[in-house]
Amino acid sequence: MLDSFFLRMLNREASAPGSGADKIIDALGVKEGEVIADLGSGGGYFSCEFARRVGKTGRVYAVDVKERNLSFVERLCEQEGLKNVTFVLARGKQMDLPEGGVDLAFARNTFHHLPEPVSYFENFRRYLISGGKVAIIEHKPKKGLSFVALFRHYTPQEVILQKMNEAGYSLVESFNFLPGQVFDLFGID
Repeated sequence: MLDSFFLRMLNREASAPGSGADKIIDALGVKEGEVIADLGSGGGYFSCEFARRVGKTGRVYAVDVKERNLSFVERLCEQEGLKNVTFVLARGKQMDLPEGGVDLAFARNTFHHLPEPVSYFENFRRYLISGGKVAIIEHKPKKGLSFVALFRHYTPQEVILQKMNEAGYSLVESFNFLPGQVFDLFGID
């Protein structure tokens, strides 16, 4: 019950006016027929939006470490009639994804949860197509009594850039339209 409330809250936050959700998806250039892995899918807002964009010929993998999150996203997709989403329970770096089959990995507010981001993204390279990309959105460091500050729900951009470089990725583009968040797109070196 509490989990469902929290996941609905995450989806409201993601879809709120000013969240930049449509602009994020537009900036990524998501096309019909693509395969997208939503890493840390949470409440599934972006999984559903990606599923609409990639259409019937595309596929979205909602990836999460919590079964209850995936069950929530599965119910949401059923309610919305989305049949092109596969639900993947991640076990560390192991994921049931097609090797060499993912066009875009999307990690929103997930990077700070990864205990070993370098090895995680080194391992993830095997799932990407040649020319595949990884999008990372994270809160910028904040001070004061906010949730982000109190629970360290952020990663400084310079740390993201360093860790992704160590994992064998290079920065393709950095977007600056999300207030309070970094939004970086990486490709494989």
